[in-house]
Amino acid sequence: MKRLVRMIVSRTTLILLLLLAQIALFFVLVEYVSNIGDWSIAFYTVSIIIVIYLVAKEENPYYKISWIIPILVFPLFGGLFYLFYRQRNLSSKVLQRHLNIDLNRYDYVHTIENKLKTKKANYLDNQNWPAYSNTKTDFLASGEAMFEAMLKDIQNAKKYIFLEFFIISPGEMWDSLLKVLREKIKEGLDVKLVFDDFGSSALPFRYEKKLRKMGFDVINFNPMRIHLNFAMNYRDHRKIVVIDGNVGYTGGINIGDEYINKISPFGHWLDAGIRIEGKAVWSLVISFLETYRFMGKKDIDYEHYKGDLVSESDGYVAPFGDTPLDKELTTKNMYLSMLSAANTSIDITTPYLIIDNELNTALKLAAKSGVKVRIIIPHVPDKRIVYMVTESYVPELIQAGCNVYRYEPGFIHSKMMIVDNNKAMIGTANLDFRSLYLHFENSVFLDGCQTINEMTKFFDSTIEKSICITKSGKRNIIYRLIQVMLKGFSTLM
Repeated sequence: MKRLVRMIVSRTTLILLLLLAQIALFFVLVEYVSNIGDWSIAFYTVSIIIVIYLVAKEENPYYKISWIIPILVFPLFGGLFYLFYRQRNLSSKVLQRHLNIDLNRYDYVHTIENKLKTKKANYLDNQNWPAYSNTKTDFLASGEAMFEAMLKDIQNAKKYIFLEFFIISPGEMWDSLLKVLREKIKEGLDVKLVFDDFGSSALPFRYEKKLRKMGFDVINFNPMRIHLNFAMNYRDHRKIVVIDGNVGYTGGINIGDEYINKISPFGHWLDAGIRIEGKAVWSLVISFLETYRFMGKKDIDYEHYKGDLVSESDGYVAPFGDTPLDKELTTKNMYLSMLSAANTSIDITTPYLIIDNELNTALKLAAKSGVKVRIIIPHVPDKRIVYMVTESYVPELIQAGCNVYRYEPGFIHSKMMIVDNNKAMIGTANLDFRSLYLHFENSVFLDGCQTINEMTKFFDSTIEKSICITKSGKRNIIYRLIQVMLKGFSTLM
C-alpha cells in the first residue's frame, strides 16, 4: 500500500499526468483549427507524407509500425503528433556537442595496445572502445555481493569516486552508501554523482541541491520536462562506479532496497555485476566523464583521473558505452555479432525480452543451426504489461528450438549473454527496444577470461531454480489478442 501511495504522489506520476493533459490539449487544438478553416486536407496530407517517409526510412520495422498504425487510424492528428513527439527531437546544437565529445574519445584511447583481433574486438575498437589485457575481473552473482564489494572499495578510496545510476531510491541501501560517501568527502575526496531524473523520481524534489550542500559534485541527468520525448526517452540507464581510476563496477543493480532484497515486491530479486581492476577501468572513467561533460557542459581533463594499477589477466576486457544520440547501435550490434558467431551454446538472462526482428531472427537461426540456446526471464513481473509482450515472443522462440525458462523465486534483473563458454557480455542493457535504441547504456565484453566460467556456473545454478516453459502453456484468445496489440507498440514500452 505504501508503495502505491508513493507512486501516486511521485514526480513521475505528476509529469505523466501533465503529459496526458498536453496530448489531450494538442488533439483539441488540432480539431478546433481544422473546423475553423479548410485545414483538414492539409493535416491529412501531412499524415500521408509521414507514413510514406516512415515506410521508406531505414528504421526498425516495429518502430515504424508503432507510428504508422496510429497515424492511419487518426489521420487528422497522427502526422502532426509524429512531428511534435517523434523519437529524436533534439536541437542540432545538442547533437553536435554530443558528437564532439564522442569523437574526442579517440584522443584518449588511440595509444592503447589492442592485441585481440576478432570481429567483435575490432568493431568496438573502431568505436574507440579498445580491448585491454592487464585487467582482473570478478563476477558478482547477486546485488548483495556487488554492493558489499563496492562499499568496501569505496571505503578504501584515496583520490576520487565516480557514481552513475539510473535509479537512486531512499532506503537502507542509499542511506548506508550516503554515509560512507559523506565521510570520504570530509576526507577531501572528489565525489562525482550522476543520477537519472526519471529513474530517481522517488528522491525529494531538487535533491541534487541538497547533495551539493553536502559536498557532492552532482548532475541530475535529463531533468523531466513536459514533453513526451524528454520525459520518456534518452534516459541514463547506466550503472557505473569507479574508484581512483583503478577499480570499477557495472551490472544490473541500482541503488534501491529491492536490489539487495531488503524489500521483496516481486519475490527474490536476482541480479549480477562485474568488478574490474586494472587497465580496462580507463574506459569506465571515460564513459562516466563523457556523460558528466555532456550534461554539465564543462570541459574536463580526463588524464587527471587515469589510474595506474596494472593487474594480471587471463583474457581481454572491453568496457564500452552506448548512446541513442548517434546512429550506431553498439549494444545491439554486439549482441548480433555474438549470436552469429556462436558454435555450441548461447546463454542469456534478461528481465525483459522485447526483441526486434534482427535479434529474433538471429536467436531462432542459431537454435535451428544446432546451437543450444537458453534464455532465463522472470517468473514474477515488475511491469505486467511489459511482461505480456515478453511472453508473446516465447512461443515462436520455443518452436525454433530455443529453451526459455522462468526464474521461479521471483524477478531476474541480470543482463548477461554467454557464448560458447568463452565469450560474454554483462552490463546494463536489457533485450528490449528502450535499452537498444533509446537509453544511454554500458556493458563489458569479455573474451577468454576465467570470469566467464563463474558466469556459466551462475547461469546453470539459476536454471536449476527455474521452470522450463513448454508449448502447452497457452493463454485464452482475449489475452493473446491483447498481446498482439501490445506487441505492435512494443517500441514505446
